[in-house]
Amino acid sequence: MLVLGLLLPILLGLTICRAIIPDSMTIPARLALAYSLGFGFLTLAMFFLNVIGLRFSLLNTTILVSAIIGILLLFRRKSTWLEFHSVLKVNPFVRIRQFIISLSTFEKVLVGLLIFFLLSHFVITVYWPVFRSDSLTLYDLRAKLLFTEQSFPGAAARFDNQLANMDWTGAVFSHAPMTSLVHTWLYLSGWASPKVFYALLFLSLAILFYYFLSGYVPRYHALLFTLVMVTIPFSYVYATASYPHFAFTFYFSLGTFFLCRWIRLQKTGPLLLAGILLGLSAWVRQVTGIFFIGYLVIALYFGFSRRRFFAPFLFAACYFSIASLWNIYSKNVLHFSGGIVPPISEGFSYLLTIQRFLLIWKWKNVLDWLWNTALVGFQVVHYLLLLTIILYINRVWKHRFLFLIILSNLLLFLIGVYISSLGREEWSHGSSVQRLYIMFLPIIWYFIALITAEPTLLNSESGSSQNE
Repeated sequence: MLVLGLLLPILLGLTICRAIIPDSMTIPARLALAYSLGFGFLTLAMFFLNVIGLRFSLLNTTILVSAIIGILLLFRRKSTWLEFHSVLKVNPFVRIRQFIISLSTFEKVLVGLLIFFLLSHFVITVYWPVFRSDSLTLYDLRAKLLFTEQSFPGAAARFDNQLANMDWTGAVFSHAPMTSLVHTWLYLSGWASPKVFYALLFLSLAILFYYFLSGYVPRYHALLFTLVMVTIPFSYVYATASYPHFAFTFYFSLGTFFLCRWIRLQKTGPLLLAGILLGLSAWVRQVTGIFFIGYLVIALYFGFSRRRFFAPFLFAACYFSIASLWNIYSKNVLHFSGGIVPPISEGFSYLLTIQRFLLIWKWKNVLDWLWNTALVGFQVVHYLLLLTIILYINRVWKHRFLFLIILSNLLLFLIGVYISSLGREEWSHGSSVQRLYIMFLPIIWYFIALITAEPTLLNSESGSSQNE
């Protein structure tokens, strides 16, 4: 059963990958993408069983997911068999040996450091059980209730009965459910600790970050920046915890990378994955909405300027088909307000009062608190980003859409913090802001890696459509 807990999501992810992007990806990148997509859609399958009134037991979930896999494989029977047959012919040890031989001394050092940090992260994450306070009292607590009751109404009712008159049910069950459902699935599969999910997700981010860079920059450059991304202290630490923040960072960053790939290649597959992965980020934490505004504006501009009028609406449909599920269910079935989303959405009402939005002293206080308190650990990244833009200003235009994505994210993040300061008396929680801010770090390092690469070594996939 332990093997089933990891194998079934990966098989589901592989069939989804094959359906959306039949063109070639490297085997490690495809497995990493399949791992993340598989767990995302497996939790959606568990949620679907709950909605139709069935318990998401191990048997029910396995049957439903197996049926989905079978249906997807039936549509591409011939090509699937040919691909499977060709993969079996590949000797992975020969490929690994050839890769190692082709490495320079500097690249071997980088690969050795990457292996060390990834292995140490895996050991640390898997060795320690769930122990952080928010997970014990919220995410993993909810997972254990779901493991026992195998339905959201049953778990919420049991929690409410055990803690009568304390009114904590909404605080626990209003948050987006994906990580709790992942924990539940792993518990159902016999895993004593669900933290193996985060360890393998961290490995998947490293593989995919390298994959997205390797086609556009020299190999040593891609390895170097992958090492930088892996060793970011905040990401490294939060990826060892059973919090949803790193999983959110993973899906949000990956959705961004695929949106950039769609802008370069103008193919439907990356666009679908961008919308799906950003939707899954909202399935992890319900804070994506404000940032999706900037993504949608960029998609609309690019789509209409290239006469791809339907593309932005397809992108939005993929996102909202997943992102809106928990809000609808929690409000109409569980009768909860939906976590931190209401304060943010209510905060937009303050924008109607221009006087409140233009309080100079308030903006000064927010900026001062962000720079000198909440984000003091990220100042080096900000300085490097600014210095890189200044030194390589002539290359920014080539990656202008990625630059606009970063700029819109940072501006909307600042606006979101300001709105929170208007809507709440106690708003200055530095750790909460830090946990949210790590979502930008892989994207920022990806941008820095691209514009600092030697321009003569960059690949050209589709001429002028390469521009981000």
